Amino acid sequence: MSKRRTQGSDRPRGKHGSHRHLTGAGAGFLERNPHVRTLLGRIDRGGLTWEDVADDILPVFERARPFTYEMEPPAHAVVPPGVTVGFGVDLGLAFARVGAAQLDDWPVDLAELTERAIRNLRRRAKQARDYDLVREPIGGYPTIAFQSRDGWASTAVLVPEAIERLFGPGPALLIAPSRDLLVGLPDGVDLAFATWLAEEFEADDPNALRLEAFEWRDGTVRCRPLLRDAVAV
Repeated sequence: MSKRRTQGSDRPRGKHGSHRHLTGAGAGFLERNPHVRTLLGRIDRGGLTWEDVADDILPVFERARPFTYEMEPPAHAVVPPGVTVGFGVDLGLAFARVGAAQLDDWPVDLAELTERAIRNLRRRAKQARDYDLVREPIGGYPTIAFQSRDGWASTAVLVPEAIERLFGPGPALLIAPSRDLLVGLPDGVDLAFATWLAEEFEADDPNALRLEAFEWRDGTVRCRPLLRDAVAV
C-alpha cells in the first residue's frame, strides 16, 4: 500500500501478496536501506516473523477506493477516538499490509498488535524532525498542513500529544484526506467548507482516505462527521 499520495496504486505483496512494485525503481533506496532489503528477502522466502517487523508495524487508515484485485482480509482494530485502523509494515517506499491470517503465525493477538503499532507511532511522532508543516490561507481560512514524509501524518490523530506539538493546544478541526496529509482548520470553520476541502484533496489521490473530521479540543481528539453520506472507516 502506497505511503504517499504522489506514488502509484497499492498492490498485493509477499506470502500474502508481492512486493514487485518496490523493485527496479526502488533499487537505490534498497541499497541505502539494508534492513528493508533484508525484510523483502524474507518475504520471498515465506513470510515475515513478528521479530522481523515488530519495530516497523504502524497503524494505517484504509484507502477509500476498493482494490481492483482480490486481497486477503486485513487485520483491523477500533482505537480511540473511535476509528478503525489497519496495520502496515514500514518498508520505506510503501507499507506491507498486515493480513488477519498473519496473526495465526505471530505470537501476538490483535490487542497486542494494536498496542505495539500505536507505541511505534507515538515514538515516531515524538522523534520526527524532518517533516513539512505549511501555513497558508485557503478560501479565506488559515490552515496548517502537516506531512510526515514518512507516510503516517493522517494517524497523528491517534496521538494527542503529537497534535498539540504540531497544531498547538487548540481548538481546531482536522481533516485527513490522504495517508500522509493532515490539515488543521480553525475551530468553528464552516463544515461545508471543510467537507469541500477534504474532497478536493481526495479527488486528486488514487489512494485517498475518506474519513470523518476530527475535533481537537482540551487535549482530546474526537470524531466529528463531515457533510457527506458515508466514510471509509
